[in-house]
Amino acid sequence: MIKKIKTNWLAIALTIVVIISLFLTAAIWSNPVQYERTKDSSNSRNLNTTQSMGDLYLPTQVVHVNADQQQFLLYSSKKNLIATVQRQLRSCQLGRVSLVKSDNSDVYLGYLHQPKSLMISYSDSVTGTIFNETFSQSIDTSRVKQIDHILIPLNNPRNIYLLADHGYKIYRVRVNRAKKNSSLNSLVKGTSKVEVDHKIIHGQTMLLYPRSFTLPVFGYQVTVQNIDTLSQNLISTNKQSSISTEYKGKTTVYRDGENKRVIYNHQNGTVRYENYVGRDDVPKSSQLASYFFSRIAKMGIPMDNLRYDEISDHQRTINYRSYVEGFPIFNSAGYGDIRMSSKTNGMNKTWLSLYSIQVPLPINQKPVRLPSTTTVFNELRTNNRLKDVKGIRIGYLWKENTNNNTTVRLIPTYFVDYRGQWVDYTELQK
Repeated sequence: MIKKIKTNWLAIALTIVVIISLFLTAAIWSNPVQYERTKDSSNSRNLNTTQSMGDLYLPTQVVHVNADQQQFLLYSSKKNLIATVQRQLRSCQLGRVSLVKSDNSDVYLGYLHQPKSLMISYSDSVTGTIFNETFSQSIDTSRVKQIDHILIPLNNPRNIYLLADHGYKIYRVRVNRAKKNSSLNSLVKGTSKVEVDHKIIHGQTMLLYPRSFTLPVFGYQVTVQNIDTLSQNLISTNKQSSISTEYKGKTTVYRDGENKRVIYNHQNGTVRYENYVGRDDVPKSSQLASYFFSRIAKMGIPMDNLRYDEISDHQRTINYRSYVEGFPIFNSAGYGDIRMSSKTNGMNKTWLSLYSIQVPLPINQKPVRLPSTTTVFNELRTNNRLKDVKGIRIGYLWKENTNNNTTVRLIPTYFVDYRGQWVDYTELQK
């Protein structure tokens, strides 16, 4: 018997390999979702992980304008639209910048509706320096101070346009070298879309939704940061330091000397960090983007879904917000957000939460139908609220599951800038 096995060992080994292969194939065919989800999840993390300052300051919206000047907001759960445009622009070599027009709202609106174009937009203005960092370019930042939109003609690869809402400035940027933009044309075809329309209302550029539409509901698993690790990352330095801990009711205060402290609220999981650096070490306004990015990177918090959202307080405060498929996420407790300020008196402050979303989950819930922007404005006017509204946007409401505090649902709705705060418009109907 042993002699036969030795003689036919190769055939026996091949038979065993075939049997194992058949078994694994059957297992995959019987339950393919488990294997596919693991692979997709891994790829998604590799594609979306923020690793540089440019990624944190990426634009958030993609709008396609067709030949009839109709605008459509694009979104997709299958591919990262902004990353695709970023790769395309990074493959270009941009050259001379010239000012086409300024201080003319009609001309500006015409460029926003330029036929056969793709426009990617920031949630708030950025500098030319951030644009260069994000897209690996070297445009003249002494000429281009602010950028709100990047307009890419799909049938004319010779120029792109940088638009600034403040002053209605339109810059033409020469494309010295570029790959064919077929990938951007295919990007338009393979996405979900919602009809939109840019308008200028009371001097402010707004993206409106002229018709009722639907958006999906998302489910996510919540990630919770360790407060001890976070506080250590926030206030520790390269020098030897001693962190003291003080408990005060619902809060814990971590201190490093007199100039640094972290205040943690146990009740809602929020954190406030204060650091007095002195007037001589205050970064310039032009340095804040990189300064804040280095602070966020040092915290060790997940940045996969985090994006630059707003700048305020004389350009000294920046809000970073979690996004899903190009839409901002809002929560009354500030979950998933980071707000950072650097005052000229030397006081730095950071507000954030221990909670963030990371892993998407399957959810069995019908898409939500939202009304047109006109309908929303009429409802706010009826309730005498419209006069205090300064802006409007579509976003997702972070809603905790009552039976499971480790998962959340993200519900699409309108948010309005009401007296300086982004509020779910339905709250103003009560």
